[in-house]
Amino acid sequence: MMKAYSYSFVKNNKTKLFLLALSIAVYFALVVSAITLHKSIPQIATMPFKGIGVQTVVQKNGKIPERMMGTIFPHSNAPISSEEADKLKSLEFVQGYDEGLFLWHFDNAYFKSAIGIEPESGIFAEILKKNILHGEFDLANKNVLITDDFSRKRGISLSDEIPISGVRHKVTGILKSSLTGNIIPADIYMNMRNAVEIAKNSEEMKKIYRFPDGNFSNVVILRIDPLWKGDKEKAIKAIGKDLIVFSERSFTGKVAEQLSLISGTGRTIFAVIGIALIAAFCLMVISGVKSREKEIALLRMLGWRIKDIKRHFIAESFILLSVSVASGNMLAIAALKILSLQTVSMELPWDISAKPHFLPEENSIERIVQAAIPVHYDWLTFASMSIAFLLLFLAINYMLFYRLKNIKPFEYGR
Repeated sequence: MMKAYSYSFVKNNKTKLFLLALSIAVYFALVVSAITLHKSIPQIATMPFKGIGVQTVVQKNGKIPERMMGTIFPHSNAPISSEEADKLKSLEFVQGYDEGLFLWHFDNAYFKSAIGIEPESGIFAEILKKNILHGEFDLANKNVLITDDFSRKRGISLSDEIPISGVRHKVTGILKSSLTGNIIPADIYMNMRNAVEIAKNSEEMKKIYRFPDGNFSNVVILRIDPLWKGDKEKAIKAIGKDLIVFSERSFTGKVAEQLSLISGTGRTIFAVIGIALIAAFCLMVISGVKSREKEIALLRMLGWRIKDIKRHFIAESFILLSVSVASGNMLAIAALKILSLQTVSMELPWDISAKPHFLPEENSIERIVQAAIPVHYDWLTFASMSIAFLLLFLAINYMLFYRLKNIKPFEYGR
């Protein structure tokens, strides 16, 4: 490689070469950033469930009661039988499991949302025990726990009693507010046995459901094996076609829409820019060969073979591309640092977060979850994309050297 000859070419075409190198660097940074964001989507989409410590919530589509009176199931949910719950629990990707019976209660005093749980063990019990502000975790007999918001709103203190369906329940503990991240936002937590009894005695529920013997639920939460690669939603729905699944997939589309680099429009723009960049690179190579035909003819007269000239030009391109890719890596790191300071917004599905829409004062909970973008610097992505860019543009460069054969030394020697 003749350094002086190459330096002369760069000096005479410095603006074109600078713009080309900058374009390749910027495009490289965008590609790496897009790949990194795409890999981050599953983690971002699990953020709404972080407060409850699970990745999937399962409910069952049911019927709407005739009247909003007494105790009813929220959002037309149907009971999940113990047989269905056992099948969900036994799915191969399930690492943790719990169930609850979520209830809305309407009476002349005030609206109440309650959930029955198994107090001895389970995910719900773990969450409650970690979030006791006052009192103790005691759901024996007719004891209940209430949230701090509910306590202050209704003026209820420890040892007070709350009437639900004609039965008085004693408050033994007060919990932190929004302890489940507004997923299944109950005000009152009680023993599952008591919740089942209340549901079975509900006149509105007896009109639309024939309850099974023993316990049942209407909310199942699952901790999922993160390494399992199958279709979890499909496996769950195979147990019952009426089962409704809320998981990271519920938020994936919304996250992708906000991360414009990897949205449908973003991918289209990427493709167009990529094609334009390759076209510009091809034109630069062809133009470079065309403008240097006399020098190439002279080199051939001096004994240079075609493959020697190709090797020289490829070395020039390799240096240009190496500078471009190195700059692209630095731009990508800077871009990902900026992205790590950004957030995305996700709205919790109404079915698992809201209270009755006709009670505005009960729906003051925040249903929008703000999540920081978890950016990971995957050096394997950086390395693989650097090699891919170099190989792609060098291959294009090599294919365009067919013009060298058309340059005849004797035509320029006259």
